[in-house]
Amino acid sequence: MHNGLRPLILIIAIVLISITASFAQIDYKGFPQWSWHRQDSTEYYLYTPSGIQPGKQYPVALFMHGCCGVDEHASLRNAVDPPARMWHNFGANTQKIPTYIIVPATSRGWERHFGNLKKVMDDLIETNQADPQRIYVCGFSMGGDGTFKFISRYPRYFAAAIIMGMEMKGDLEKVKDVPIWINRGETDWYSRNMPKQVAEMRKLNGAVEDTGFSWVTGINPRFSDFKGIGHGVQWIAASTQNLTDWAYAKINDGNLYPHVWFTAPQWKATVKKGTAIKVNVGANDPDGSISKIEIHINKQPFKKLQGLPFSFNFIPHEGDNLVEATAYDNKGKTSTATTIIKTNIPVTIITTQLPYARPGALYTKQLAANGNGAIQYALKNGSTLPDGLSLSPAGLMKGIPVIKEEYNFLICAKDEDGDSSVFKYTLNVLDKRPGEVIVTRAVNDSGVVFPVSKMKKGGLPFFNRYDDEINFSETGAYEGLTYIAGNNRDTARSAENYLSFFTDEDAMVYVAYEKLDNLYTSTIPQWLKQFKKQPSSQIAAQYFYYDLYYKTFPKGKITLPAADEKRNGVNTNYFVLIAPLIPMQTDPEINTTILSAGLAKNYYEEQLTSLYGKGEIAWKLKKGKIPSGIQLSSNGIISGLATTKGSYCFTVEAKDENSNTVERELELLIK
Repeated sequence: MHNGLRPLILIIAIVLISITASFAQIDYKGFPQWSWHRQDSTEYYLYTPSGIQPGKQYPVALFMHGCCGVDEHASLRNAVDPPARMWHNFGANTQKIPTYIIVPATSRGWERHFGNLKKVMDDLIETNQADPQRIYVCGFSMGGDGTFKFISRYPRYFAAAIIMGMEMKGDLEKVKDVPIWINRGETDWYSRNMPKQVAEMRKLNGAVEDTGFSWVTGINPRFSDFKGIGHGVQWIAASTQNLTDWAYAKINDGNLYPHVWFTAPQWKATVKKGTAIKVNVGANDPDGSISKIEIHINKQPFKKLQGLPFSFNFIPHEGDNLVEATAYDNKGKTSTATTIIKTNIPVTIITTQLPYARPGALYTKQLAANGNGAIQYALKNGSTLPDGLSLSPAGLMKGIPVIKEEYNFLICAKDEDGDSSVFKYTLNVLDKRPGEVIVTRAVNDSGVVFPVSKMKKGGLPFFNRYDDEINFSETGAYEGLTYIAGNNRDTARSAENYLSFFTDEDAMVYVAYEKLDNLYTSTIPQWLKQFKKQPSSQIAAQYFYYDLYYKTFPKGKITLPAADEKRNGVNTNYFVLIAPLIPMQTDPEINTTILSAGLAKNYYEEQLTSLYGKGEIAWKLKKGKIPSGIQLSSNGIISGLATTKGSYCFTVEAKDENSNTVERELELLIK
């Protein structure tokens, strides 16, 4: 192939992917807060928060979609892009701060819509509905280009901008004072010049050298670079970062934000244990002066700098030291920069005790260890986990064990410097709960293993998607049931024994098929008509909706046919749920019985866990005392820097979404 053709072919491929991803037919029903509108030739959907108070002003978030659109007609399809969804916590449809969301449509670029879109926002301001100091804009791909051009045309209009998947083409000087968070996929051709542009804009804002990208947050613009990700960066950018809280913190009141950065030492510089190190901070304010810089080390207040030179000395703790510098301008606005300074330490295992498990119950345990940087976990050669469990590189042990037994295995923890430690773990799998149905050996006719899990919000209906964007957002009465994730690309297969699995009890089997309620194009396989349809009950996975069909099967091997799109005219594949035939107790059960010991003045982290329970489990300290410097979060993480030695006894409570509670007494030993 001629070398000159490769970039062109790559561009065409990316555009086609973008079109397919952005404008495939989607049957999103929408929430009642969405309403269709038109301003001149611009069509858009508007999300109006529930319970707004007359005369009170609210923020506005404008989202512009990527290439290219089939026409100029706005549909709810435009409201399901991740940057639009993040403004109202899509699955739950809740907002931390009530916010108007505007999602317009275009097929031929955004510039010709700027006047109309500004008119829409101006009207909200003039009718005293929108806060003129809190207008935010974000866009992906073509919309990212539109975001940059929009703030270039009206640089004093927006409080903040979020750009995804598109480099900035134009005069950086015009927008250097607008708070911007730029997001790119590392391998994205469209964003290949972003690092250079970020460095150029930071120099315009006072940086005298290359200040790095992922870690310097105190000099505009902020930049996130996602390793191994291509053009489709919008989901990971919106789902793994708190973009909305960052935006809400920006107010367009005429006063510009200060800039702050570290000039020395370098990011993740390694220093000798016990040695004082000098840290230099740079700062400026484009329309005033720096009044002070507050320094925090490992989240603890350390020092205030109230004049040049902005520098200080400190002796780093063992391991990684998070250093934060918050600059205040003379009008009270702030910006924060972060860096890490480390002393080399050996890897030490924090999690030494594993909670018990039960067959058929979803088991999760996050391992923790001390070391430098991110810790990677792996089974030692020759070690195996119980059937049904897996270990992620980040140390999350998860799955459904199937056999009662005591298991022993070795796990290696390795830090970013290559230091490692191996620990022998014991996991006790106790008796299963009465009524629980154990599902094993879920495979297709080619021997591909299908994952078995428990139905809960955030779970994945299909195991072969490239990301976790399509996850369960509304499980209803099916919460907690065992399910077999499907293969959404298998619709062409025609085998009669496509999916097989075994149950140890008689069970009700539900087959979940997508229902296109609005498009009326959904069909089901002929064989599924032998099942009964569950009336008025669906499972939602973001903007996909699944009807359920059920049938009773005796224990043993169960076989289901393939979707067979050619024969049955189906549009998608299915996933399977398995329910017991007798009522089962599903109250939460705290299975953390022994806490790993900690060391005084060393970081400690332990994740409390439970089996069963409806939805998310909320944790709290019921009685007793935990060590000074240690906190228990609502999601069950005990963490912090213990300041004193001793044995601490306390009682914790776990509550599920049905308000079922359970308590357990625990003891934490700090040596």
